[in-house]
Amino acid sequence: MIQAIRKIGVPLEKSSMEDQVEALIVPVQSGEENRIVVMDFDLHYGQIRFELFPLTEEAVKKYFYIGTADGPASLQWMLTGIKPDYIISQSIPSLIKIIPHGEMKELLVQVLNTFYYDYGKQEKNKERYRYVLNVEKYLGLSTMNQLLTDSEGDIKKTVSEAAKAVTGYVTKKWEVKTKNISLWTVTINGEIIQQRKEYQELAWRLKEAHFENAAKGICYLCNKKEPVSSDTGKLKMNYYITQKVNFASYLKDFDKNMRLCKTCHRQLILGEIYAMRRFKGSIGKLKFLMLPELLFDEDTMRWKIEDIHNAYLHAHTIIDYKQAQKINRDYLKQMKRDMTNQYTFHFLFYMKQQLEFRVLRLIKDVAPSRIYAIQRAILNGKLFGEKWFEWDEGDTKKWMMAFEQIYYLFPIHEGDRDTIEHRRLLKLYDAIFTGELIDKKMVIEKLVQLAKVYHLEQTDSFQLKKPQDKEYAMIGGVLKGIVLLRYLEELSVLKGGEAMDTSILRIGAGYKAFIEEVGYNEQQAAMILLGKLIYEIGEAQKENRLTSKPILNKINFQGMTLNKIQLLTLSVFEKLKQYKLMTNEKTGYFIEAVYSDFKMLFDRNQDKWQLSPQENVFYILSGYALGSRPINQRKQEGEKENDKQQ
Repeated sequence: MIQAIRKIGVPLEKSSMEDQVEALIVPVQSGEENRIVVMDFDLHYGQIRFELFPLTEEAVKKYFYIGTADGPASLQWMLTGIKPDYIISQSIPSLIKIIPHGEMKELLVQVLNTFYYDYGKQEKNKERYRYVLNVEKYLGLSTMNQLLTDSEGDIKKTVSEAAKAVTGYVTKKWEVKTKNISLWTVTINGEIIQQRKEYQELAWRLKEAHFENAAKGICYLCNKKEPVSSDTGKLKMNYYITQKVNFASYLKDFDKNMRLCKTCHRQLILGEIYAMRRFKGSIGKLKFLMLPELLFDEDTMRWKIEDIHNAYLHAHTIIDYKQAQKINRDYLKQMKRDMTNQYTFHFLFYMKQQLEFRVLRLIKDVAPSRIYAIQRAILNGKLFGEKWFEWDEGDTKKWMMAFEQIYYLFPIHEGDRDTIEHRRLLKLYDAIFTGELIDKKMVIEKLVQLAKVYHLEQTDSFQLKKPQDKEYAMIGGVLKGIVLLRYLEELSVLKGGEAMDTSILRIGAGYKAFIEEVGYNEQQAAMILLGKLIYEIGEAQKENRLTSKPILNKINFQGMTLNKIQLLTLSVFEKLKQYKLMTNEKTGYFIEAVYSDFKMLFDRNQDKWQLSPQENVFYILSGYALGSRPINQRKQEGEKENDKQQ
């Protein structure tokens, strides 16, 4: 993965210094009500003036917002930030320490001596909070001594209190909400000193300071003999784990495993910045980076950063639900024509909390041909769903099994456990990329849990939205589950089964065709038909003005053994008689055929039953969900539509 990041940074590192400096700028979400506060120190008149401007992309560049300094203990010297805390305290003193001698340094010293209050020498790391904007003298706010008293003598808290006072002053005077202030920045005598060359180049100089006295060695990435450093503190990602012995080389110290030259170090920084801005995404709370890597050497072929980005956009269709809508037959034909072996993809799933970057799973070397196979499976799943599960011009896009769709088919508890529960989902994603077989029972268990969550209205405990109609949501989830299993079988992640001989069945041609196409065996088909009967009973109960469908309470979503299924069969037969469903003039023949086929398949398989309790429930629920779809009527239409697609 480290080479993929570096290769992204190669063309950026070859660009002009101005472009490299601009790459450090951190984008800020702008909006109509978002503002940037400019605090101008007027040394001529000894005044502080505030101005508010709309926050735009141009303003972010103009005031050179590059985030905060690397590392929790680093001095914060930036003059533009998302909060006022740094610029009213440590930014200017810190900048004075590191900026080269010259006019700019003299201006900063004047500002510090004029507008900041000196609380005197502080202990160790608290020395950075020694100077605080004199809000008493220049803004007429609380006295500086009172701020310290209110903070119980804690100088760090004093800075926070002063920041609150400044924020209150601005919000009151300009009638703006605190949440709408996105950036704070400083100017001196009206000049945007962040645009000065010495200020902007300082950002890079500090990131590369550890190379100043570096000894020569072999670079881990380019294998060239150059001055190298093992200090990777300026990098955002963790590329190796020093605690594990197998990461150590023949050298004594673990940190010498990844020694980098200055060029590769800069390429990594630029590659990380670009990747974190352009190649990152999220699926619910799950964050990921999708990194295209060029397989050829950058010296042997000319290429641009746009080539990498285009590869990312094509692969992103398998992740994002909206992007997946692009996938159709013409799109796949174009993808197949354009497919080359120039790229491979790495998928990094991670969690980021404050300064911690924790890798949850890294899936390496996914070939373009596999991306194409996944796209094709997504399209085939959509066509399958349209053919069998649609009865009107509904939202056919809902059958597209992009990773985002799959995420919402796997219930994940909200709260502290979600990291653990994500592992099953990530294991499935890994299998989709690699073609590794997984246990079908694991997938079915999660699909049954999904149905349970909707039926019992437990969505508040999971990453799922509360539906307007719980039964509609449950049926939709189960039908999507059927599509998911088809999708996984096509990608060889699950083993497909051999369909039973449907000629022994009395049910309609539509159901026979569905059983054959999906590949249900006799035991699975028996549970499907039992579920269909339960659906018909539920509809009869609804017509009899029952507030719910009591028959559904007979289904134990935790799983049902063969003995429990036998008892359920007796209840179903009693309800069929109670509601006279097998003697109804309109539907009696069809329902009697369904029951007859179910009983025949069930009786001949009881002695060799292989389905697990969870599988029993899933196929019953599948039959229930299929009951809401006019399978027999849709079969002929679906065949005609498929003929058009050939």
